[in-house]
Formats: sequence, C-alpha cells, structure tokens
Amino acid sequence: MKTTRSANLDMTQGSPARLLITFAIPMLIGGIFQLMYNMVDTIVVGRFVGIDSLAAIGAASTTFMFFMQMGNGLTNGVSVIVSQAEGAKQEERLKRAVTHAAYLVLASGAFLGLLAFFGARPLMLLLGTPDNIINQSVTYIQITCGLTIVLLTYNGVTAVLRAIGDSKTPLYFLILSSLLNVALDLLFVLAFQGGVAGVAVATVLSQAVSAVLCIVYMLKKHPRLKPDRDAWRFDGAMLREYLRIGLPMCAQSMVLCVGMFVITAVINSFGSDIVAAYTVGGKVEQLATVSFSNVAFSFSVYAGQNFGAKKYARIQDGLQKGILIVGGLSLVSTAVMQLFARPLALIFMEQPSSYVLDASISMIRIESAFYIALGAIWTVNSALRGMGIVKVTLLSSIVELVSKIGFSVFLPIAFGYVGIWVAAPIGWVLGLIPSSVYLYLWSKDPERFGRRKEKASN
Repeated sequence: MKTTRSANLDMTQGSPARLLITFAIPMLIGGIFQLMYNMVDTIVVGRFVGIDSLAAIGAASTTFMFFMQMGNGLTNGVSVIVSQAEGAKQEERLKRAVTHAAYLVLASGAFLGLLAFFGARPLMLLLGTPDNIINQSVTYIQITCGLTIVLLTYNGVTAVLRAIGDSKTPLYFLILSSLLNVALDLLFVLAFQGGVAGVAVATVLSQAVSAVLCIVYMLKKHPRLKPDRDAWRFDGAMLREYLRIGLPMCAQSMVLCVGMFVITAVINSFGSDIVAAYTVGGKVEQLATVSFSNVAFSFSVYAGQNFGAKKYARIQDGLQKGILIVGGLSLVSTAVMQLFARPLALIFMEQPSSYVLDASISMIRIESAFYIALGAIWTVNSALRGMGIVKVTLLSSIVELVSKIGFSVFLPIAFGYVGIWVAAPIGWVLGLIPSSVYLYLWSKDPERFGRRKEKASN
C-alpha cells in the first residue's frame, strides 16, 4: 500500500507550482490524445467523405457535448469527494466513494443513452439542422451518445485515479485507445465505407477499450480502492453528497449547453457552409486550449486534497501560482492561433471553398484573442469546485449562458456570422465576474471560511 501511495502525488506537501505542473503534464499529453477521438473523426470525414458529412458532425457536436456534459456533471462530484477523502486519509470513505460512483455511472449512463437515442431526431429538427445533413447528424448522435455509458465509465475511473494523484495511468491507456481509434476510423471509412456511422462506431469501441483497461488496472494496482462487501451497501449520505455536488454541476453544464443550442440554431440558419466553418474552428480551438485547460482543471484536485487536509491558506497560495501559469500558457496559445490560423484550419479540409476557409479563420482569430479570460474562468471555477463550492460556479455559468445567448442572437443582425464568434468571448469575460468576486472575498480569510464549510457539512 505504501508503494502504491508513493506513485501518486500528495498535493498537500511541496511546491504548489511544481505539483500543478507535474500533475498536469500527463493530463496535457492525455488531453492531446483525447482530442484525437473527435479530431480524427473530423479529419477523416472532411478529407475522405465530404463537406456535408463534415458539417453533419459539426451540427451534432453541440448535442454530443450536451449529453457528455450532463453525464460528466453528475460524475464530476467523484473527483471532489475522492480527493477530499484522500487528503483526509479516510480509506473506508474512499471505497464507498468508488462503489457509489459506479451506481451513479450506471444510472446516468442508461438514462442519458435512452434519451439520446430517441431524442436525437426531434432535437436536430428543433435546432433547424439543414435537410442535407440531418440524417447523418442523427446517426452520429444515436451511436456516440446512445452509448454514452462507455465514456462515463472511463471518465469516472480516471476521476478516481486523478483524485488520488495518479494522472499518468489514464494517459497510458488513453494513448493506446487513441491509436486504436485512428486505425478503426480508417478501417470503417476507407475499407467498409461506413461514413459518419463508421467513425461513430470507431469512437465508441476505442472508448470501451480504454474504460475496461482502466477498471482492471485500478482494482489490481490500488487495492485500497477495491470495494469490500460493506462498501457496496447503499449509503444515502454518500449519494446525497454526490448529488449535492453533482446536481449543481450538472445544472451548470445544462445551462451552458442550452446556450450552445441557441448558438447552434443561429449557426444553422446561415447554412451548411458556416456549420462546416464552425466545426473546423471548434476543433482548432480544442487543440489550442489543451495546454492551459489541463493545468486549470488539475487545480480541482489540488484544491480538493488541501481542503480535505484543512490546509486552506495553501489553496490560496497555489491558486495565485496556478493563475500565473495558466495565463502564460493561454497567451502563448493566442499567439500561435493568430499566426497559424490558416494552416491549422486547412488540416481539416481537403478542398475547401474560400468562404468556408475565411469563416473558419475569423472564428479562430477572434476567439483566441480572449483565451486569457477563458483560462482564468476555468482556473477559478476549478478551485471553487475542488472545495465543493458549486453554487457560485453555477451562477458563473448562468451569467456566461445569458451573455452568449443574447449576443449570439443580436450581434449577427449587424455583423453577420462574425457576431457569433464574438459572443463566446464576451460570455467568458462576464461569467468570470461572480466567481472572481466570491474568490476574492474568500481569500480575505480562508481559514474562517474553511471552518464554516466544515461545520456546515457535519
């Protein structure tokens, strides 16, 4: 057991900056390979199937994210509870957290899967998806989201591993499954002529391999996480704790996705060419933000472990260093996107029209100019979530949502599709305000806040 512990990072000891970077590096590499799942789908479809199929995946992307974020909102509480139990060295609580995470994944995966399969077409119709791509969009959603339990299982297991400081193991299995995804994409599209359905099946199969391998590893290499008979007994208090954290995070994901639905409907109204441009721009943005996003998201584990260890002042110290690191990385990403927007967009298109290419480039350059605000909101909200303060992050998401909806609807009246690209950065800036204000007030006396929070949870 001591050997297993030594392989993990104890976030309650040592330099916060070194810990954050050390923990985030495997997550960064993993994030790059994670992008391969959807990016390979986009590249293979864009180059070997056609622009309509590329647009179909883009039109389905918001719905795909809706189901993924809904599931992740429920399971994200796993990371918070496990990291706090790890910081407090409560091993029995760790085991109960694992079993009830399994219950949560099974229930939410089954519910969301059925909802996705039967609701895909009505939702695509509601969003005004162009007729020439709607059938392919529906197929993509029914396969990838109908089997969302596969991704939720993987995310749940990796959340447990990362919460105890092990960010390397999920990386190894993710690299393997990402390479498998590339091979299966090419097999199903080039050899079997499977089109959009083929890349969807390849994605799910690759995720399934990753999920199974992670479960086997966790149970074998981390025996203190392996549930015993008592841990499988239903614990209403544990489930309520998951729901206390998970439901606001689920609501947060929901309101953001509702905003994206509105934006998608606006984009769809411009036709399949702008949908394709939005698809390409979104993929390039995912690639651009992978560096600072993983550092920002790793702060949730750092804050959770130190909150569990009652080292509240250490959270404040780490946050200051974390914001500096994320800010620097986001500025580097901004510079790269401004200089290389065109060649990066061309990766996803074989013979694009100048209209589609120019629209993609404008989205990349406009949104990348505000990456520092995006990095800040991710870091601040990750810190709050790690401490279990999810209501404030929900408020932040609502502000961001309302801003995005309002500006995405009205700005295109004056500026055309460019107005849509501007709406997202405005939402990032305004959404940062409530979280920053709360965190500033907390920083005045983190010790007193910690005692009050602990008393409320007892």
